Amino acid sequence: MTRIGLTLDEHFDLRMKPLAGADPAFCEAAEQERDRMFPMTTTAASHHLRSRGYDCRPALLEALVEQGVVTPSRPDAWTQVEVDAAAGHFEECQIFVPYVTLCLALGCRYADFLRALRQAAERESDKYGKPVPDDDGYFVLHRVPPRANTPAVISFTLCDDIRERLERGEEV
Repeated sequence: MTRIGLTLDEHFDLRMKPLAGADPAFCEAAEQERDRMFPMTTTAASHHLRSRGYDCRPALLEALVEQGVVTPSRPDAWTQVEVDAAAGHFEECQIFVPYVTLCLALGCRYADFLRALRQAAERESDKYGKPVPDDDGYFVLHRVPPRANTPAVISFTLCDDIRERLERGEEV
């Protein structure tokens, strides 16, 4: 089965890494933050897993520990291996946030959705010389349905009202 939720590397590239053209100091700070991510508290691990597409709450992680699915080496200190093991369990049980469930219905991975959204935001930011957030509320989603062994192709274009505001020189 193909993973639907984000891997750690995809999470960094698509959720933490600044958009193209960001201040180099900000980019360097993001890299340093990645290096300091682990170990995480149970609450931080829960937030991290949610941002990777898994519908996780601290109580769910505590339940995984009680059931022996994941065994953190130290109390309230989740390593990358342990967080990834929890992600694997959530993936197997299909415990996803709504956007990932949408991706299942669309026939794509969550990373494909986020990557297309990020590319659209960068493209439109370059075109208009103003930052356009990588937020699907600013865009229209387009989908080429999956074919045989090919996943769906996802793309985004600006909503008309957002494009008109940018053309007038307004911030969005």
